[in-house]
Parts: sequence; structure tokens; C-alpha cells
Amino acid sequence: MRIEICGGIASGKTSLATLLYENKFGTVVYENFNSNPFWKAFYTNPGEYIFETELTFTLQHYHEIKKQMDSDLLICDYSLLLDFAYANIGLSDKRLEIYTDLINEIYSDIGKPDLYIYLECSATEELQRIKNRNRAVENDMQLDFLLSLNKEILQDVQKVDTPNVLTINSEEYDFVHNNED
Repeated sequence: MRIEICGGIASGKTSLATLLYENKFGTVVYENFNSNPFWKAFYTNPGEYIFETELTFTLQHYHEIKKQMDSDLLICDYSLLLDFAYANIGLSDKRLEIYTDLINEIYSDIGKPDLYIYLECSATEELQRIKNRNRAVENDMQLDFLLSLNKEILQDVQKVDTPNVLTINSEEYDFVHNNED
């Protein structure tokens, strides 16, 4: 079984994956954004560097999932659905067509996850969390970009069969600081 956690930037994907790992729910695979040579350039100019950034992240995610396919329960702190959302807001024409062909090929190889955990969080809260974690590369993050990304993620999540999506409002439920949540 494969679970992919999706949500906007700073919605709590890694925090939730870590919580599941600490409670021994399965094998967790974390996104290694530092290994993507384009992610810093993407944050400085998303429109200019989205194509190479998303191709790289998507292929990295695909590779990590393939390596762990024999796990009883694989939990990813990223989602190919989220990768597709980034592509949909940043790519057009031929580049979006190339990306769509790639993602369809990946799904034909490894299938779609058994469950998406969708972390719903407002762009305003995400921006506050981004400021709180104080990563230099994210300092110029714009609310408009987060709004666009969240809108696209929601549209993509709504296209998934409902039983395959667990929605958690990560603004309302603070699983990082509140054990009851």
C-alpha cells in the first residue's frame, strides 16, 4: 500500500510523515529537495525554472517510490499529484504536454497511490509557517503563488475518487504540537 501526502508549501506534509514514522505506521520516504539542483533557482523565479525543477522532482519521487515498492506500507511526504499541480500552474503548451506524458508513463508503471492524505491549509497560514521556519530560499515567497498552488491542488484532489482521499485541515488540527490532534 502506498500513501502520498499532498498539500501546499508548509501545510505539514513532512511533519505528518514524521509523526506516522515515529508511531511505526510504515516506511516513510522524505523529499530530498536539496538534491534537486534547480529548486533554489525555482524559488527565485518560479516561472523561469519550473520545467526543469518539476521534471527533476517528479523523477526523483518516481525513483524513490520504485525503490520502496516492496514495502508493506509506503508513506511519501510528497505526492505526484502535487508535482502535477505545480506543472499545471507553471507550464503551458508543449512543456505541459511533455510533463503530462511523463506523469502518465510513471502512473502506468507504478500505479496511483492507494490513499492521498490531503492537508488543507490556507495560503495565509502557509505563508506564516514559511516565515516561521525561516529558510532563506523561501523568504521571497508570495501569497499569490501559494493561493494559485492551493487552488490547483484542490482541483486535482477533487478529481480523485473520494474513498482514496483523506482530507485533514492542518490549520485546525495541529498534529505537530497537540498530541490529541
